[in-house]
Amino acid sequence: MQGTQTTTPSERSTEFAPVEGGPETTSAEALLVAAYLLMWAILLTFVLLSWLRQKRLDRRVAELERALGTARS
Repeated sequence: MQGTQTTTPSERSTEFAPVEGGPETTSAEALLVAAYLLMWAILLTFVLLSWLRQKRLDRRVAELERALGTARS
């Protein structure tokens, strides 16, 4: 059992001291750039897939219109 010690707030407080040469090797700037690249890649993939789907849909609608035109004739 420890004895009761009274400490002042200044003795309990700690201050921020950056660590030099610590284990962190990735900078925040690199992570930010990677996040933006990933976001743009996802967005461009979404746009490309939507464009391809729309192209298939347009082709299908054109086929249906042709089929309806020949059926009415």
